[in-house]
Amino acid sequence: MWGRIVLLVVCAAAALLVSAAGLFGLQRQLVFAQLIAFRGMLAVGFVALAIIGALLFWMLRGRARKARPVIAGLAAIALLAAGANVVVQTGRGLGSDAMPEPAAVEPADPATSIRVLSWNTYDTVTPAEIARVALAQNSSVITLPETSRETAEAVGRAMDAAGRPMQVFTAERGDPTETPPTSLLVSESLGQYDVSSDFGDTGTLPSVVARPADGSGPVIVAAHPMPPLPSIMSSWRSDLDWVLSLCDEPDLILGGDLNATLDHLGPLGGCSDALAEAGSAGVGTWPTSLPPLLAAPIDHVLTTGDWRTEAAEVLVTEDSAGSDHRPIVATMSIRPR
Repeated sequence: MWGRIVLLVVCAAAALLVSAAGLFGLQRQLVFAQLIAFRGMLAVGFVALAIIGALLFWMLRGRARKARPVIAGLAAIALLAAGANVVVQTGRGLGSDAMPEPAAVEPADPATSIRVLSWNTYDTVTPAEIARVALAQNSSVITLPETSRETAEAVGRAMDAAGRPMQVFTAERGDPTETPPTSLLVSESLGQYDVSSDFGDTGTLPSVVARPADGSGPVIVAAHPMPPLPSIMSSWRSDLDWVLSLCDEPDLILGGDLNATLDHLGPLGGCSDALAEAGSAGVGTWPTSLPPLLAAPIDHVLTTGDWRTEAAEVLVTEDSAGSDHRPIVATMSIRPR
């Protein structure tokens, strides 16, 4: 009897640690970090275990019936864990099915509003496709992890031809074929921007930090931390700490593939997450081979200071564009003082 109780306690503890890793400071630890990135998949897995337990409960006969209470307990634990993950994901928001038509997206007033498009293009999305989405969303800031200088400049030319001139910045570190560059486009309507090294950088994959030349306007960042692969967990943690350090900036807009969900980021300090504010932070952006509710929501737009989110969505319409990431768009406006 005691053995069965211990088994149930151990399984319940394991389910709790996996589902609520952040409560125990495990959200950036190996295994836990990888599992909680996919809460939708976790929920499906726990439901499957519960179904298997229910089938075993029904099938057991004879002396094996003595195991029924344990099987029922394990199935109940799995079902509760599935429910917990569903609650967390739905609580962060699953977005809206009613996406506005491109023609309905009004241009942002650069004096009071900024519209951000963030898209890890895997450098496989064509410049024409990137420009098409940026123009349709009237984007004034475009953050493009894993996007070459050539692609970014071609996007800039397409935007300029459409009457939306952009400043183009690209950060490269070593061989671009081995270390993907990160690019940033900023509308000329926001004023002159210059790349700055005053804020540091991610460790291996490059990020771009640009600040207004005249000191008027937000610091704009295109960020790309390392992924949480088992061999580079410390680099991943260090990159996330760098991202969070930028939340101390009083006037900042950051977009990019952060290779982290809200679980991994933890408390954001002075930052706000646009998708979370808009009720869309439960929609997965990577990989596009998984449905949005099962994919990992690792792409973000973060803001500090007086910026508030008016709208933010994961664009689930671009899965065939060539990237393994879905783009996200967010509209920020200045809070009235």
